[in-house]
Amino acid sequence: MIAIAAAPPDGHGLMDAAAVARAAITSAITRLSAANARTESLAELVVPRRIGPLRRSPRFVPVAEVWRLGVLLLEAADVGAGRLFATGEVTRARDPRHPNFTSVSGEERREVREAARRAGFEAGQTVDFDALPLPLDETLGTVGPLVLRDGELFVNWNGTRDPGSLTGFADYLAERVELLANPPEGS
Repeated sequence: MIAIAAAPPDGHGLMDAAAVARAAITSAITRLSAANARTESLAELVVPRRIGPLRRSPRFVPVAEVWRLGVLLLEAADVGAGRLFATGEVTRARDPRHPNFTSVSGEERREVREAARRAGFEAGQTVDFDALPLPLDETLGTVGPLVLRDGELFVNWNGTRDPGSLTGFADYLAERVELLANPPEGS
């Protein structure tokens, strides 16, 4: 994700933006928990070092259950404890199959899907990985898709530097929560 950084905020504006973000996150966790919204698994992909010419298979270490809210992942935790992440890579766990040897990148994706299955994720389960933590501290608005402008927190939802791609954090979160809590028919 590309971060659009404005001038460094003063401490007061940063604290206000962080408080608004925490309130929006608390509301989101409450709503998603009440709706029993679908979660996905967040995991860390560990790629072991080679031992001479031998390559070892990558493996996943489970981190948490999360709700995917567009470019954000919200930890499915108790109110007040949910961490926020920028969405990274996504795969689905699958059982091993005979390799096709179609391309190097295709084989790497196959290995990642199989690593998810070996880690104990059910076949077909969505696994998010390489997610960037977005702490609500002095770094707020400087990393990932979050942007702090004039004391207000925005989400850069499409990764461009276009100011038109910025949406207020609370509005973005509320819209995404509603879509996940009440998915449209047929989705």
